[in-house]
Amino acid sequence: MPLMSWQLWLARDLVVENILPWQSASINLTPGRVAQSMLSVLVDICTPAKQPKQRGKSPG
Repeated sequence: MPLMSWQLWLARDLVVENILPWQSASINLTPGRVAQSMLSVLVDICTPAKQPKQRGKSPG
C-alpha cells in the first residue's frame, strides 16, 4: 500500500486530469484522482514486449 501511494504521488505531474461530469476541477490532485487518470500514463509507457515477427506466406 505505501508503494502504491508513492507511485500515485510521484505521478501527479504526469497525468492529465479526467474530470467526470459531477466532479469539480481541482488544483491539487488527490491520489484517487491520479489513479482515475493513470490510463494516459500507461498508454504513453506502452508495452516492453517486442513487435511480433512477420511470418512468410505458406507455399500451400
